[in-house]
Amino acid sequence: MFLDIGSDAQDFDLASLRRVERIGFELPVRCKHGLVRSTVMLKDLTPYGARIDGLDKQRIGEPLTLFIPGLHAKTAFVVWSEPMSSGLEFDHPLHQAVFETLVSDFAIGHHRKAARRPVRRAA
Repeated sequence: MFLDIGSDAQDFDLASLRRVERIGFELPVRCKHGLVRSTVMLKDLTPYGARIDGLDKQRIGEPLTLFIPGLHAKTAFVVWSEPMSSGLEFDHPLHQAVFETLVSDFAIGHHRKAARRPVRRAA
């Protein structure tokens, strides 16, 4: 499906078409593309995909495998690519609870949820 934005391209806001807001990350993750393994920087994440930096321009549709801490290997496909930056769509979206845990643990400006401890009262 292609989007026809016609002559009003200057006034068109691509961010308004996003399914969900992107959450910023600065997380080094392992990546496998073809036979090559490397470390890339996870720059943002949604339940549906991610943006990574650190790979040369990739081919659209090319599969990659991301190794995100706490998850099994995650397959994703390149949906856009520029030199050293690529947008990926996961083969299956992340479960909401898994996504929220990743945001809590690793996202920029988010803090880990404090473990609930019993309140101790002075004697």
